[in-house]
Amino acid sequence: MKRAKIFLLLFTLCCELTACGTKPADDVPPPDDETSAVDIEWFNTEFFNVGSGVCMTNMLLSSYYDTAADIDLYELFYNGPTGIQEEVTEAEQTAIGPVAFEHYPIKTQRTEMDAFLQEYLGVALDETNKKNLDQFIYLEEYDAYYLLHGDTNFQRCTVTSLKQNEDGTIALTYEQESGEKGIVTLKGSKGSYQFVSNKEA
Repeated sequence: MKRAKIFLLLFTLCCELTACGTKPADDVPPPDDETSAVDIEWFNTEFFNVGSGVCMTNMLLSSYYDTAADIDLYELFYNGPTGIQEEVTEAEQTAIGPVAFEHYPIKTQRTEMDAFLQEYLGVALDETNKKNLDQFIYLEEYDAYYLLHGDTNFQRCTVTSLKQNEDGTIALTYEQESGEKGIVTLKGSKGSYQFVSNKEA
């Protein structure tokens, strides 16, 4: 009987000691680093820097803007609406002028510009402030905008950190090839992301 009592006493003490060393899961502090390396890798390879040519999501980092309506359209569509040069007819070149035969025009149809802005920024062309739209040559008969240059403003970028904001948006800190740094804010939209703002870091 004494042995049974001693055994029960020891068993109870062991249980109490074990309980003292157990910490509820809710009390475990979150990790210090909230950055997800997997997510950063996805943004660096699947969202930005896609392909070997001009990636249009990178072009949305080509200027700083506080709201989608403030984006610089000249910088955004400097390489056209897709990054691939569209065919320009001889009639269009003639309408632009002699310089169009020296530098092959980069064409962006108004409908393409509008569709891109709505998909990636959630605003139509007429809802933007049309910043630097006057830098384009516009031909009403073709409802298209043209630029004449032989260079590119495209840059690859490296996302270095990711932060989930309380309002559900995501803030990405990145660095351009030129060394410029920025913080772009994105919001979820139809299985992808739209750009909310892009500010200097």
